[in-house]
Amino acid sequence: MSPSRGRVRALLSLSWPLLAWSCRAPSDRPAPQECAPPTSELPSTSSAGGINGEYQLRLVATSGAKSGSAVNGVLRLQPQTGQLRYRVRPGGATDSAVVHPLYGAAEVDLNAVDAVLVGDITSLDPTKPGVLVVERHERSGQAPSAEIMLRLGSDANRRDRQRVDGGYTALRIRQLSPAGFSGTWASGIKSERSAGYFCAVRKGDGKGG
Repeated sequence: MSPSRGRVRALLSLSWPLLAWSCRAPSDRPAPQECAPPTSELPSTSSAGGINGEYQLRLVATSGAKSGSAVNGVLRLQPQTGQLRYRVRPGGATDSAVVHPLYGAAEVDLNAVDAVLVGDITSLDPTKPGVLVVERHERSGQAPSAEIMLRLGSDANRRDRQRVDGGYTALRIRQLSPAGFSGTWASGIKSERSAGYFCAVRKGDGKGG
């Protein structure tokens, strides 16, 4: 073997590990495929204010006709503005304990996990969005608490209609981090027909959009 050919082979042998490392895009964020059931509850001081952005979404079913199945999709959230941020009680009064800080859309096959489709989940109409973030806190005199839920379906999220029953698909956040959020989900028509857990991993640089 000539000296020049030996040097070429030596350079190639050194470059392969570097190429392999660069293709693995190091990150401290779990891929949606690594989604696991949440192991804690949401702290009472939690807020949905910083979770706007685009996410890789994974839903895993643990009950229902398609228990054991999973589906991947995309979730996009953006800030809600004006009076649309606030829940209005029957009669016109504003409910100070409930806020709608974000709305958006999702692209995911809910049928794959036997979840109910309640209207268009891709709608970006702020008055009937495909995804509405509902944040609840304690009322006066109650112990501190926080609940953050993502309600899916434009029919479920219509501003001009107060729904008291019917179909639902909702994601309840139980863990928040700069990389995304996770929790449990449930779906049904009047009563629960399927449920499971989910993970939403932020796309991009891990900062709010």
